[in-house]
Amino acid sequence: MRVLRGHPDGWEHVDAKTALSIGVFDGVHRGHRELLRSAFDHEGLAAVVTFDPHPVEVLAPGASPRLLTTIDERLDLFEEIGAGLVAVLNLEDIRYLDPGDFVRSVLMERLGLAFLTVGTDFHFGRDRAGDVAFLKDFSEQNDFEVRAIDLLDIGDEAISSSRIRDLVEVGDVFGAAALMGSRFQIRGVVVDGDKRGRGIGFPTANMHPVPGKCLPADGVYATVVSVEGVEHAAATNVGVRPTFGGGDRLVEAYILDFDEDIYGQELTVEFVERLRPELKFDSVDDLVSRMTEDVAATRNILGSFRG
Repeated sequence: MRVLRGHPDGWEHVDAKTALSIGVFDGVHRGHRELLRSAFDHEGLAAVVTFDPHPVEVLAPGASPRLLTTIDERLDLFEEIGAGLVAVLNLEDIRYLDPGDFVRSVLMERLGLAFLTVGTDFHFGRDRAGDVAFLKDFSEQNDFEVRAIDLLDIGDEAISSSRIRDLVEVGDVFGAAALMGSRFQIRGVVVDGDKRGRGIGFPTANMHPVPGKCLPADGVYATVVSVEGVEHAAATNVGVRPTFGGGDRLVEAYILDFDEDIYGQELTVEFVERLRPELKFDSVDDLVSRMTEDVAATRNILGSFRG
């Protein structure tokens, strides 16, 4: 998959005709995938235009929502569903372009636009003046096609990144995965911890939360952890370790049936189901007893989720 970054003036022109979609696509959820497949199923190079940082961070610094996916996670998901080209835009570089100038200079001249899918609520360009009606009129004059796709509903609500974010932040990672079409995940490098887990028979791989990324509610989760591309079952705690007096928030994965030195390696933790909230126990023995139950529950749950 080819990835274009930086100011669009510096992008090499795409020779092929592209069938593309444009949006932030945070989470690359099922609604996003419906939109992307509508483009990818059309004749032409399957292409995506996305944004990093989140446009809200450009328009109102400090007000950006916590992300479901980092840009690297998003790129991997685009590739999984068939993208051959992804262009990563910083809104700051194009925010003052009129809608027509943006479509002509970026989508057509740089990216070879032949077919475009957008959501029916899509707005773009200076002062958000561009919309689906503008695109349809503009396309008739400039030899490309436009298709507008309605938001995908589940239950009584449309699937949206904000809806999924709310589920993750209260710990409903199972519900979030149903809307995303993939498990919510966190990537990070394994760091030194206080090694209390090893001392009580549950050594953990510890990661700091990713700045700006959504984090599940404090608690213990059945997870799937990837180490060098190999998946392992894990019981993972998100929180501050109140039994030991608290501290910085960490993601601590106890990888089942695993005993290797992985300090400094990058892990991917995929959250499957929440087992319980993080608790303060009266004694270490009580904590160990509950962790033993957590591991048993993790084995039971992942037996039905992995295959």
